[in-house]
Amino acid sequence: MSEPAPGATCEGDVEYHGQTDQRDRGASGGALTQFALRVVSELQRNTPIATGVPQEDVLALLLRHAVNGDTEPLGRLYTEMKRFGIAAEQIIDIYFPAAISRIGNDWHEGDLDILQATLRMSRLQALLRELGRAWVSDSIGDPHGPRVLLLMPGGEQHTLGAMVAANQMRRVGVSVRVCLVPTPSFLEQQLQNSRFNAVFVSASNRSCLASCIELVKKIRRLPVSDLPIVLGGGILKELQKDMDLKSLASHVGADLATCDVTKALAVCGFNKRAQAAE
Repeated sequence: MSEPAPGATCEGDVEYHGQTDQRDRGASGGALTQFALRVVSELQRNTPIATGVPQEDVLALLLRHAVNGDTEPLGRLYTEMKRFGIAAEQIIDIYFPAAISRIGNDWHEGDLDILQATLRMSRLQALLRELGRAWVSDSIGDPHGPRVLLLMPGGEQHTLGAMVAANQMRRVGVSVRVCLVPTPSFLEQQLQNSRFNAVFVSASNRSCLASCIELVKKIRRLPVSDLPIVLGGGILKELQKDMDLKSLASHVGADLATCDVTKALAVCGFNKRAQAAE
């Protein structure tokens, strides 16, 4: 696969600057689209960000799809969602993060090799991309509403967590632009020529810590240095034994470190609906 040129918009809602988008094509795109349209059109509750604990048997169906891209578990997943009253929002906010965590833990424990883990993540990403496309509020937004630039630092290989966060923000009326490893010139262009109300940085593990610090420094050097910067992603969990969230935010140069999108939006002070949901 050829690498997209800087500034090129790739499939989905992520712009890539210096890294190749790794996607698995095992599952039928038509079947994924059909599943996504059914889930969003029939099981959407128009609720803000959902919280809770996943049901293991339902989570297992999502993980089964991730194993080889088979769409048969998705049919059963839809049936179980209707049976147990699981909303479309809950699948994205509760089940996707749980599946990501489960795959990550299996890799750390040696139950999966890096290729197996990467392919499973890419299959979940493809499914999440279709759910995002099917979501009506993804294509409808207030042009004068709050806008967030969601960035991933150098060395980041996983965009799935960032896509979950982007979907959550869009559902509460926030316009989100997602960029992977932006070049300094692209970053400067975006922040100076486009109106953003905050910058979110998403990193999956501690290997990205140094590049997170460098990315935040680049932002702080720009004329828009007063924009609130929020650090999130799996890196917070990995570093929780080394420092608390306040110390981590200070170390990176961010204003806040949290994996709670509702809290991040409320602290930034521009999303009343997110504040009401807290």
